[in-house]
Amino acid sequence: MALAILVLRLVVHLVAFPVHLLNFLGVWNWMCRKWFPFFLSRFSVMYNTQMAGRKQELFEHLQEFAGSSGKLCLLELGCGTGTNFKFYPPGCRVTCVDPNPNFEKFLFRSIAESRHLQFERFVVAAGEDMREVEDGSVDVVVCTLVLCSVQNQEQILREVRRVLRPRKMSPDNQWSTDKDEGQFSRLIRKSRDSPFVPVGLAGFVTVVSYGLYKLKYRRDEKVFIHLIHMRVAAQGFVVGAVTLGVLYSMYKDYIRPRFFNVSKK
Repeated sequence: MALAILVLRLVVHLVAFPVHLLNFLGVWNWMCRKWFPFFLSRFSVMYNTQMAGRKQELFEHLQEFAGSSGKLCLLELGCGTGTNFKFYPPGCRVTCVDPNPNFEKFLFRSIAESRHLQFERFVVAAGEDMREVEDGSVDVVVCTLVLCSVQNQEQILREVRRVLRPRKMSPDNQWSTDKDEGQFSRLIRKSRDSPFVPVGLAGFVTVVSYGLYKLKYRRDEKVFIHLIHMRVAAQGFVVGAVTLGVLYSMYKDYIRPRFFNVSKK
């Protein structure tokens, strides 16, 4: 077991060495800012397919936060390529904030495809410092897949509070029950929404555990050959689970509703 752990640590260090070298030379951040939009533009297609039902559920009540004019002013923090645009209500006025200016051409492409929205502007700024956005100027702030990778979450939340218009809750308004949801209940709900995620994780852990257990019974097989076989098997299981998950989501969100709608007619 000690030998296996040593070998795995060595493999991780070897794989990560080019990244550390590029970061030391000062070009890693530039490469990430330059090429990450291309990766995200392709990843977002698969992500939206898998999360379409959940996003529709989350964003379907956005119009209720519109001001007295009836127009919803929305600020998206960390907009990326604009993957959320298709889920916003018609007539929504959208301001986008992202620290990476290389997202701009992908963002404008999404805007051209979202004719139901009114685009205001694209602000190149970090979420911790949105000084170009006026105080109390927006009704809603949307932030998805961002807070996990920022430098100061508290400062971002202070900025979000600053740019939001003051709003009083009416006596009959209630908070979502999600805030009172326990950790175990949340895990069960997410597993029910995406059943192939726990299947893929369980399969990955099982394959790796079995591979490490069989390491001492490998006979004449070399250690690195055994580890390569174990890695390929574990990755294959995860890729298979992800593929099945995407197919299941497409069936659940598109094929099954159309089938039932046709049958009802």
